[in-house]
Formats: sequence, C-alpha cells, structure tokens
Amino acid sequence: MGLFPAKMLEATIIVPSEDFEKVVVSVAETESLMVKENISIEGLEVFYPSSKMEKLRRLESAYNDLVSQVPEPKEKFGQKLARAYKKQKAILPLFEDWQDLEKIETNLEHQINEYKTEILNLKKKSERLQELKENGELIAKGFRLLESERPYEVDSDERVLVGILNTAKIEDAENFVSHVTNTEIIPLVKDKFFIYAHGKKGEISRLIKDLSIVRWYQHEHKGPIHLNKTEIEEEVLNEYTEICSELTKIDNELKQFAINHKQNIVAIKLSIESLGHFFRIYVSARKTRKTIVFQGWVAEKELSNIEKALEDFPEVVLEYDEPSEEMKNIPVVPATNPLTRSYQNIVALYGLPSAKEVDPTIFLIFTFSIFFGVMFGDVGHGLIFLVIGLTGVLARGLKRSVRLMFLLVLMMGITSSIMGFIFGEAFGVHLVELLGIREHGDHTPVHLFGAEYPFLSPVEDLVEIFNLTLIVGALHIILGITIRLINQIKHKEYAEILEETTPQVFLYAAILYFLSSLGILNLGIDPTGKGFILVALVSVIIGVGLTLFGQGIVSILFKEKRQNILRSFLGGVGMGLLHLLETFSSLISNTVSYGRILAMLIAHAVFLSVINALAGQVGFILWKILILIIGNIFVLALEGLLVFIQTLRLHFYEFFSKFYEGSGIQHKPIFVFNKEMDLSKYGS
Repeated sequence: MGLFPAKMLEATIIVPSEDFEKVVVSVAETESLMVKENISIEGLEVFYPSSKMEKLRRLESAYNDLVSQVPEPKEKFGQKLARAYKKQKAILPLFEDWQDLEKIETNLEHQINEYKTEILNLKKKSERLQELKENGELIAKGFRLLESERPYEVDSDERVLVGILNTAKIEDAENFVSHVTNTEIIPLVKDKFFIYAHGKKGEISRLIKDLSIVRWYQHEHKGPIHLNKTEIEEEVLNEYTEICSELTKIDNELKQFAINHKQNIVAIKLSIESLGHFFRIYVSARKTRKTIVFQGWVAEKELSNIEKALEDFPEVVLEYDEPSEEMKNIPVVPATNPLTRSYQNIVALYGLPSAKEVDPTIFLIFTFSIFFGVMFGDVGHGLIFLVIGLTGVLARGLKRSVRLMFLLVLMMGITSSIMGFIFGEAFGVHLVELLGIREHGDHTPVHLFGAEYPFLSPVEDLVEIFNLTLIVGALHIILGITIRLINQIKHKEYAEILEETTPQVFLYAAILYFLSSLGILNLGIDPTGKGFILVALVSVIIGVGLTLFGQGIVSILFKEKRQNILRSFLGGVGMGLLHLLETFSSLISNTVSYGRILAMLIAHAVFLSVINALAGQVGFILWKILILIIGNIFVLALEGLLVFIQTLRLHFYEFFSKFYEGSGIQHKPIFVFNKEMDLSKYGS
C-alpha cells in the first residue's frame, strides 16, 4: 500500500453498435470498471433513455418486498444474503446469456412474483388455521365452563351445535335462541361467547345462519342415539388437534422456505445488481450512427484486465487518460490486504481519502493500535481480546466485513497485552505478585532484562507517563502537519504552504518550548539553555511574522489583480491576527488533549482495583469468583468501548483535522452474474 491511493485512469470505450452488448458483458466480467455516469463528450446522442431505470427500481422494490416477507427462523434473512449457506461460498447464475435485458427483466419479475405468491398462499392458510386454532381453544374453554352433563336423545332430524358466537349484542342473541331447546351461551372473552345448542335440524341451521357464528361444529348422526357433553367435547377437540397439527406443518414449511429457496433468492439479488450495472452503462452511453461510447474509472494496475477482455473485439477502441488536476469525485480502490482493509474501515468512518491526498490508513495501523494498547494496558484483558479476535478471524462462515472487525479486536489485544506487560498489570493485579515473583506489599525491586520491572507503573509513574503521552501527542500532531505539507506540495499549493503550514510549524515549535519552560512537557532538554532559547525565539519571530503577514504577502505575490496592494496586505494582516490566536489555542489544546491517554489508563487501573477489593471482602469463594467474572466483563465491554471512542477522537479531531478532508468515493466496479460467484467477496 502506497502513501497515496492507487492511481486511477479515465477510460473511454468506443464500440461498433452490433458488438455493444457483448463488449459490455466482457468488460463487466473483469470487475475492473466503474461506470462514469456523466459522459463529457459533446455532440453525441443518448443511447438508452433514463426512464428505463424505473424498471430496475420496480424490480428492486419487488425484491425487497419479497425479502421482508420471507420468514427466517434464527435471524433476519437480509443479514444472510452474503452467503447462501454456512458452508456454501458460491452461487450459480440464473442466466448465462445477458444479451436480451428485457427478457431477463421479465424472467426476474416472474420469479419474484412466483416466490411471493407461494409465501402469500402459505401465510393465508396459516392465518386461517391460526384463527381456527384460537376458536378451538375458546371452545375448549367453553366446555370447561359448561356444567351440564345430562345426556341427550338425538333423533335423526336433530342436531347438536357447538361454536363461537362473535357479537356485541348478546341480549338480542339470547332472545333469538330462547325458543330453542337446551341452549346455553357462556361469555369467554370480549364479544366472544361459547354457544351449545340442541334442537331440530332447521332450528340449528337457522342459528348458524342468522347469528353468524364464526366457528361452529355440528354433530350429526343418522338414527336416534344417546349423547352427553363429554362425548361431543372429545370429538370437537379431536378436530382441534388435527388443526394444530396442520398449522405446525405449515409453519415448518414457512420456516423451511428460507432454507429451500435461499440460493435462488440470493441469485435473484445478484442478477438484479448485474442488471442495474448494465442499465447504468446503457443510460450513460452515447451513440453516433455506427458506434456507441461509454466511459468509466479503472485502476492503472487493472487496465490490463480490460485490454485483455477486448482482444476478441479488434474494432473496439480503448482510450485512457489521467484525470486532470481540477477533476473531483475520482473513486478510490479499497485496500485488498485484510489488515490494511480493517483499518481503512476506521478511516471510512471519517471519510475515504480522495484520489489526490495522502491515505492515513498506513499510519493508523501503528498509532491507533498503540494508543488503544496504552489506554487499555492489561495483559489479561489483552489476551482475552486476542483470543476473541483470533476466534473470529479463524471462524468459518463469517462475512469478510465481520472478519475484519475481529481482526481489529485481535490487533487491539496484541497491543494491550504488550503494554500490559510493560506496565506489569494483569486483571488489575501486578504481574510480579500474580506470578509469585514477590509477595503483595513487598517493595523489593524486581529486575528484568537488566532494568527494574515493571518498566512503568500506572500508579507510581504518573508524571513520566503523562509526559510520555504529551510527547507522543506532539509527534502525532507534527506527523499530521507533515502530511498536510506533502499534500500541498503534490497539489502545488505554494501559497497555502507560505501562509498556513510554514508558520504553523514554527509556531508549534514555539508552543513546545512554552510547554517545556512551564514544566508541563519534559523533552530532556534544558529550556534555559542558550541554544534552546535561540531556536524558540527564531520560531516565535518566523511563526508570528508569517502568520500575521503571510496572507498579505501571498495576496501580493500570487494574485493577478494588484491594483489595491495596500488594502490586500492590510486585510491579510487582519486575517492573520485571527489565525494566530486560533492556531495558538488549537495547537495547545490539541497537545494537552493527549493527556486523556493517561486518564483512561488510570481509570482502567482504578476500575479493576475496586472490583478486586470488592471480591477480597467477600468470604464465600463462589461469590468472590462471580464478582471477579462480572466485574471483568463489565470493564472489557464498557471501558473497551470508551477507549475505542477516545482513540477515534484523538485521530479524528487532533490528527485528521491537520491534513485530511476524507471526501473520496469508493471504486465500485460493475460485475455480471453469469458465472459461479464468490459470495465472501460479494458480502464484503
């Protein structure tokens, strides 16, 4: 990985009309070209109307609607789209021939509707059975409340009715059934009543029709028989059991739907994305009478992939140029190395680097890890992070983005363990005591590698550690200013170098002397020494002078209109005075801000000391272990998050603010889903 993002080229491809579809497929197969939607070639006609994109949006909407309806037994189905199964890494294409986009669009729409219809039918059946089940439960409740056990003689023209009456006018219903022999209505829940009636066939039929009984069971036998409530209840509940069994079967079918059709649903998504890439090329393309032209961005190192793909089309013309200095929105190719990519994800929280500015990712690999390690310096907790991170990195079936997160945890664990060893801390206990090198309370020095161990103590060496954090902070800020100088030299921004960066360098040298003379910062140099005072004096003169007069000098040297030289100069001095005050305050606060590293280190030690003290006051061994486990989990989770946020803050506000814009966009090459596709790559 270089200091700057990978070099990008602006590629223009001129294709004979009859070869256009084939060329687009060949280029998409390289996964190297990002479509440029605004073509800068005048005088050419639109090849494909933008209104065609509405079809794509309808497909995407239909697909999202399908996914929202897919039942998933364990987690959201959308979260699993990056892999078809835990052990399956690739998906087979639905279409291999991408020449006819209209036909592909129709087929995709048909497949989506087919799956939606299947789900809808299953859900409707499930809802209907669920309603029957709920009413069956109410009937069972009604039987429990029914006190009558007397037998009935049922003739051939008589019926026994059992059901659920759903009405808000129960008095009208009771009056209606009063003439029917042996009828009981029992309230169950709001507006739902259990009805049990025995009467003539016509009477029972009229009850069912006129009362709108929502769920009923009509017991019917030929010939006179003797029945009682228990026998009827058993028959009704047997039907309820069958309904429950059928409902369970349908629920299982719904849950199994995601498993049975997952591969095809993922394939549909990939096909829609491929279709979207084609539409974007078609809409952005321009045409002449015999040729079609489209443009895109390609990394210089991947240009050979496109050249090779076009070898089968001798009449195709490929032209490429470096982007001009004024051009913006040049995409940036993400890092491919897993370690670099994991830290680039942190940078992306602030913004991706533009194509013409230094990529800070390479610096974060060291500074971010070190800052986190110092603030969370503990061998025990560091090893826990290391194990968690290593487990996630080696685990099978995880998306690449998740693996990158675990890789970060692994790196944080390594630096925390190293700094914990330097501090001699493990789970809030001194290592020399934990390992039995010396007893608790014994202050006999322990030597390791010829030096007294621990090398630094978060409790006893606060001044030394605080001074060290300020020195590290000063170096971090100087690095940021240096990177800005590199960016300005690359962009030939000499005016900015003269009026901003150069005076800031000298002012910061003066500020470091000021902090050193106050005893806040110990650089190991006598601040009263003549050489040091001379350097500080020169830094103040040059820094203040350039800050006050730099903008005025720039307005004279670099601006074309010089009619009002005096006015421009005095205006520059006024702006310089404001800039001087702002620079002094910001640089001092930025430097002192790195003292939060020590604050978090002390907080970590105090947290663990309190937990260990609480555990020490408990006599029962199980309670002691429980306090230690819960306490350490609390510190790992809460303080780990706080330390991560503080490390982010030091980089985003104190470091990035010196040089970084983060206005870049990610290079997203087009692809075509016409071959078996690696889902781990897609899922990233």
